[in-house]
Amino acid sequence: MGTVRRAFFMATLDQYSQIVISMVLIAVLSRLLDSTDIGVAAIGLSIGTIAFTVREFATSEFLIQREELHATDIRTGTTLVFGLSAIIAVGLVLLSPYIASFYNLASLQTFICLVAISGVIDGLVSPHTALLRREIEFGSLTRINVAGAVANAVTALVAAWQGYGFMSLAIAVIAAAAVRAVLTFQAKPEIWMFRPCLVGSRSIFSFGGYKGASSVLDRVYESLPQLVLGRIMPLSAVGIFNRANLVCGLPDKLMLSAAFSVAFPAFAAEVRAKRAIKESYLRMVSYISVLFWPSSLMLAILADPIVNIVLGNGWLPVVPILRILCCATIFSFANILTYPVLVAFGANRDAFTANFVGRGVSTVIICVASFQGLVALALSQFISLPFQMYVSFHYIRRRVHFEWKELLGVLAKSGVVTVMAIAGPLAIVALNGFDFDLSLAETAVCILLAAAGWMAGLIVFRHPLLDELPAILERLFGRWVRKSTAAAE
Repeated sequence: MGTVRRAFFMATLDQYSQIVISMVLIAVLSRLLDSTDIGVAAIGLSIGTIAFTVREFATSEFLIQREELHATDIRTGTTLVFGLSAIIAVGLVLLSPYIASFYNLASLQTFICLVAISGVIDGLVSPHTALLRREIEFGSLTRINVAGAVANAVTALVAAWQGYGFMSLAIAVIAAAAVRAVLTFQAKPEIWMFRPCLVGSRSIFSFGGYKGASSVLDRVYESLPQLVLGRIMPLSAVGIFNRANLVCGLPDKLMLSAAFSVAFPAFAAEVRAKRAIKESYLRMVSYISVLFWPSSLMLAILADPIVNIVLGNGWLPVVPILRILCCATIFSFANILTYPVLVAFGANRDAFTANFVGRGVSTVIICVASFQGLVALALSQFISLPFQMYVSFHYIRRRVHFEWKELLGVLAKSGVVTVMAIAGPLAIVALNGFDFDLSLAETAVCILLAAAGWMAGLIVFRHPLLDELPAILERLFGRWVRKSTAAAE
């Protein structure tokens, strides 16, 4: 149990450290680069991300989940991942002149070539990282990931300060990849893994088929709006949409990890024991919705001051796009659970199909909307996200046999708590003449009122999350509290 607790603590530390570093990088970099620079970098990084996601078809997770792992399995996994990385990198380099011509931006060619190099470096150590995860070496992984994030942030900021513009981010991804590679080899110096081997490669591709296809579809869905915007609109529009998307994703990163880390293992245990599955799933939905809805709507209400604080007053065009995205994203709460829940049932095919249908149709919707401009693109989320929500529930109901009225009953409690959470902040906005451009003091009051209203809602309506708050707080802060208590004694 001590090993598991340490693993959880290190994984949580890793996640939140990277979130903090990422937020600092976003805040400072947004003041050093303009929206055009951010737009070009977003296009280059999106192309690289989509391309290198293809290697998920030979996913290193095979090395984590295989019950009996032999040397040939490790060598084959390494050969396939590195080989695919090299092939993808060569393809990117060869295509980079045409991509740069497509966007009428010659310097994008160099950017893509640098991203290709970073992808090869990451491919070198991906199998080593998988083995560290298999061996629950989360301490080493945390050091590696945090050091890589720091290298990325420092390099990007220094390069931007020196006037390298959007190229700063390409230089940064190489620096981060190099740091991760050095530290990974230091933690696991297994050179023999690079001896070429293809024994059992069919099993690896079979294992990674659904995951690879789902991952590619996810990356295309996330990146395509920026790629389309970059072709039909000024690059500054890509930068605005990119920053709005990043800020909109903060509630997901900051609010849900602790609740999910408590709820999902319990749900997986219920599935294995074949008991109380419906109740466990509906409880998870209640946890996610009561955290996600208030935080997303609060971000919409406080979009003006948050953009000023996080991005700077040069990014005010982000505000209306951010506000629309935050309101639409409340429909995405179901998508967070779909893949892991179906995988817990062993329904990999259903997980892929749900993702393919939901993301596939949504990709068409947002691509069509992209041609109408930024506001239309943001508003299209009110079509695509509810559709994905319905698809998610449709496939999950095949395994978890709940009634729609039972789901609505669970969501009603979260909805009432959400209303209580945002009532105070909306009152402040009303007193401010319905002007959402709040001062820092007014913003602080809104946050306090939201927290008080949210907690009151949990208590008054006896929301299920109330029973889990001690466990969540223990997982987040228990270690620090125990250390402080021990030091005081």
